[in-house]
Amino acid sequence: MKTPEKNTIPSMAMIGKASIVAAMLASSATFAASHAPVNVVINQSPWLEGFAAIADLYEDETGNEITLDVNPYAGSLEKQRNAVRSEESEYDLLIINGIFYPEMYHGGFLEPLKSIDPEFDLDSRVYEYGGTPWFDSESRAIGKEDGQLLTVPVNPNITLLFYRKDLYEEKGWEAPTSFEQLESNARALHNPKKMYGIAQRAGRATVSVTWDFFPYIQGFGGSYFRDSDAGDYFVTINSEAAREALETYVRLASEVGPENPANLTQGDLIQLLVTGKLAHTVLPAAAWAQMDDPNKSAVVGKVGYATLPSAEGFPSTPALGHWLGGIPKNIPDEKKRAALAFLDWFQQPETQIQYAEMGGAPISAAAYESDIADRPENRYMKAMVTASPLAKGMWTIPEGAELAAITELGLNRAVAGEITVTEALNSMAADLESVLSEAGYATGRLPDLE
Repeated sequence: MKTPEKNTIPSMAMIGKASIVAAMLASSATFAASHAPVNVVINQSPWLEGFAAIADLYEDETGNEITLDVNPYAGSLEKQRNAVRSEESEYDLLIINGIFYPEMYHGGFLEPLKSIDPEFDLDSRVYEYGGTPWFDSESRAIGKEDGQLLTVPVNPNITLLFYRKDLYEEKGWEAPTSFEQLESNARALHNPKKMYGIAQRAGRATVSVTWDFFPYIQGFGGSYFRDSDAGDYFVTINSEAAREALETYVRLASEVGPENPANLTQGDLIQLLVTGKLAHTVLPAAAWAQMDDPNKSAVVGKVGYATLPSAEGFPSTPALGHWLGGIPKNIPDEKKRAALAFLDWFQQPETQIQYAEMGGAPISAAAYESDIADRPENRYMKAMVTASPLAKGMWTIPEGAELAAITELGLNRAVAGEITVTEALNSMAADLESVLSEAGYATGRLPDLE
């Protein structure tokens, strides 16, 4: 890994927490201790550069070695699946996506962190993301109340609206809070020869359009399932609210977006935005670091961030696809201790502030409530403070890959115009119900839309 230039860690007075200093002094011996090298499997993503920089800083400060095995999203998932099922995992730390973590939890592949160190706990300022770091292996429930701590959050990956704030300021507009405002503004700024009004992901992948469409269906008062948080997987993707949401998604894609919208990937959205060819898009917050990088962006200082719109009467619901660091059971104890030492160092308040300065998206309130959040280059942080409590995950069951395969196909075909919105919703509902029923869940689905 390339070692970044060090920035000065801000004074702890920034966050006004003297207790943090005491906590860090108490644990400094752990951080300074010599540990075995840690091999990390991680995905290629907009936030990788920041994570690589903080891993380099850990090496510099402690002398302990961190190696990142970087893979495409699907490749990272497969390597993790194979590693935890082998006699001994080649990876000591798994960076697990917040959509597929239930597979690791239900499979019993991760070592409870207190089994490695009974004194370890999640730092009090780290966001808990709906209790997803904890799992009760007996009740099979996600949550802090009865669960064991299995992971530490490493990236929030909450979706935000990225928009051209310079153009908004010229027109005297505020960031849109409704889908109606978003569509109106996108149409006003749409000039295909110079700039597209909006672009959205619709290309099929492991999880792509499924995640990007989620805030739309929720924002119109719909849902993929009746109440997945409570374990109710009755299928509701074919509701009237879902039809309105998908009609909006398809209309924006076909009328005020680039050509061939069904092929757009996250990388395409970022490229369109940083080259000045896009007025609005939805991206994970971690993509902020590329917007003001003069080596990558032609719109430095011109991109604004806001929580996602919703229909009147319904709350904004950013998609939660965060990343969690977990330690596999099938590695030697010294490797487990080494991986936990890194996670403990990583979650500390001053590390999180440094992480933000290096281009990462922090997982601790210590960073978002510090003075660095007031800097112009960190303007995304204010949006994150608003969006984080509203964010919601799509499911908490291990069949996520099968569910996503169905929705990726149906949503992609709807955006491509291969089938109608109604056909897409009805077919996805039937297929989702079938998978859930075969897996033994109490399920069902709404009557087909006419």
